[in-house]
Formats: sequence, C-alpha cells, structure tokens
Amino acid sequence: MDSVLLSTEIDLYVNTMQTQKMINVGNKHWLEWHQRLQKLNQQAVIEASQVKEEYVKEILIAFGKIPILVHEAILINLWKHKILPILLRMEPSPSSTFIAYSILYHEAVCVALLELVMYHGSASEALGDAAVDLLDYAYGTASQLLILECGEVEINEKAQIELMRQRDGLCFEIGTRSLTILRYLADYLDRLPLSVTARMFSVNDVPVLLTQILIKKPWIRKGKQYSGGHWVPWDGEALVTTEAQVWLALRQLLLDPACPVHYDITDSRRSQLLKLQPLMSPVLLDQVSPLIELQQWLYRLAVTDQQAAPHRPILLEVVLEIKNKILEECGEKWKKIAREQLPNVFTKDRQQLLETAQSLSEAYNTELLEKFEDAQKPASNNCSKCGKSAIQRCSQCKNQWYCSRNCQVMDWPKHKAQCIKDT
Repeated sequence: MDSVLLSTEIDLYVNTMQTQKMINVGNKHWLEWHQRLQKLNQQAVIEASQVKEEYVKEILIAFGKIPILVHEAILINLWKHKILPILLRMEPSPSSTFIAYSILYHEAVCVALLELVMYHGSASEALGDAAVDLLDYAYGTASQLLILECGEVEINEKAQIELMRQRDGLCFEIGTRSLTILRYLADYLDRLPLSVTARMFSVNDVPVLLTQILIKKPWIRKGKQYSGGHWVPWDGEALVTTEAQVWLALRQLLLDPACPVHYDITDSRRSQLLKLQPLMSPVLLDQVSPLIELQQWLYRLAVTDQQAAPHRPILLEVVLEIKNKILEECGEKWKKIAREQLPNVFTKDRQQLLETAQSLSEAYNTELLEKFEDAQKPASNNCSKCGKSAIQRCSQCKNQWYCSRNCQVMDWPKHKAQCIKDT
C-alpha cells in the first residue's frame, strides 16, 4: 500500500499540532485539524503493518507532541458527555449527524494513534506528566466495557438513535484500545513517574478492573468475537487479541516488583483476583505460556495468609492537569458552548455538508461522500439478502445493497450472473 503522506507532510502536520479549545470543536478550522490527524493515523498504521521505519511515531516523540494526543482524546470525551446531550435536547431530530459523528470519531482516531505509538517505551517516556492523565482516561474508557451494550442497526432508525448507536460503537472500540494502552503502561512502569505506579495500583486499582473485564468478556457476543474493529464468527477456543492483552497486562502488574510495595491484598481484592483461576484453562496457557507464572502467583495467593499493609513511599497528590485545565477553560458553561456549536454540528446547510463530506472523504479513505449523497434520497436502501437497512453496496456493479459482508457472501451465488452482466 502506498504512503498516505510524504515525510515533509508528516513534519508539517506534526510540527503544527496544537491543543484545541472546546468552543472550536466542529468548526471549519477544527475539521481541518481532524483531517490531518486522521491522515497521520493512517500513515502510522501503514508503517506499523509493513514493518517500516515508524516515522510518524519518531516525529511525534521528537517534537514532543504525544501529550497533545492525550489532550485531544480527553477533550472529545468531555464533549461527548457534556456538550452532545445538550445539543440533542436543542435539536432532537437533526437533519444530519455527519459532523457530530466526525467529532466522536476524532476521539477514536486519537486513541488509535496512541495505541500504535505506546507500543514503544520511548513514547511512554515522552508522555511526561501527561502519563497520569492517560492512565485515568484509559481506565475510565476501559471501564465502560463492563456496562456498554451496543445496539444493532434498525430499519429506518431516526437520526438521534443512529448517532447514539454510532457513539456506543465507537466507545466500545475505544475501550478495547484503552485496554491495550493499559497493557503498555504496565509494561513500562519503570519509565513512568512513580505517581503513575501508585495510581495504577491504589487509586484506580487496575488489577481488579482487568479481572472484572476478563470475567465479563465483552469481546465475545452471540457466538462472535470482536477482532479488527468487526464482529466475526468465533470457534469457542481461539484467543481474542484483546483478551490476550488484558491477561498480559495483569501478569505484568501482579508480578512487577512494585506490586508488593503499592498494592494491599485485602480480602476484597483477594476474592476478586482468585476468580481468575477457573479462567486459566489449559487451552489459554498453551496459547499464552507466560501466564503460567501468573497461575503460580494465584496459587500462592490462595494459600497465603493475609499480609499486613505494606509501607508505601510518601507521594504528593497527583493532579490531572489536562482534564482540569479543559474544565477550567470551559467554566461549566456547557449550555453556552452548545448554543454556539449548534449551527456547525447540526447544520442544515446542504452545501456546507457536501463540502465537509468532500474534504473528509479522502482522509477517511471510505465511500463517505457516496453514503452522504445516498442518505439524501427519500427512499431507503434495503439489504438484498435479509431486507434490513443497508449502507454498503456491491463494489462491482454498484446496484445491490447489503447490510453486512456476510449477507453479500451468502447472496453471491444468486447475484453473480447479474453482477457480471452489469459490469
């Protein structure tokens, strides 16, 4: 696959990265920034998948821009919880949710790029004080996996329902990526400030969170597994990548030398952690052999008497600088901000929407513009196989619509002759 950006473009995009203001989210300047960040993420994915020099990662570290990614993820997360509900009360039936979705998608882009760069220990060091904010953010978004229920596409669903479904889908993706980020933070604890270690074990109690997530297994649903951003058939034994990340994060944390210093094994924590034992099947240990050490640690925990609380080092209270700064800038004026953003986020100007779709379609690298134009048609498109609402169509003849890849494959024997004729 060809590169999305030239090295000179990467230098320019990264060098000009700046933290955004809440009030500007959704305007023309912000959308241009969103487009640049999406292209940087695509380029980083290409470099990582082709085992090439990860130039995007190197430039982000060299220019000290990784904390900006943390800032942007937190900014949109706050927008999602503070501003979006107000906007939907002001405009319960928006004519278009395209720009609102782009804003929600921006958070997913930031987290995806963070997941890529955090694989490297040098990125953890480059976080600086932002590491505490990233830990708090990743903990919060990963926790949502315990309660999040993603709905399915409904026929002729209203715009607000569609947006909420898209929001929940993105929250699920962000949560799974946050689990990987927690794993990388655990791997590089020795390169992070001591306050991050203390918060990982005491304030946030990441080991118990990961235990609860492993018990729930949110990446398995109705005989399918969540892999690569999609739900695909599951054979009942194959280890999902996300689950492997969670297990490895737990192993790293509980076997880390810092654990006995910072982590009190209370009766409550002991009972939670011991719930992992029935989950450690021979099949799992065959696939992830380092977990044998974690299994042995759990055996010792089960037979060891309660230990006295360890002596912890004296630490100053850590402040979430990025989140607090954003909240301070907004000054609890959420309604005022929402009123100013409403004309941009839920614009009724068809020409403005069309121009925005055109500018972002290249960055998204999808048939986004085509979907937008088709959405303006009065009649809805139904899946040729099952009859449900469909937003994808045959890439060859452009005539048959499908709700999923599975329906398209099942319908191919019937559709094949006509497809060849039309093309």
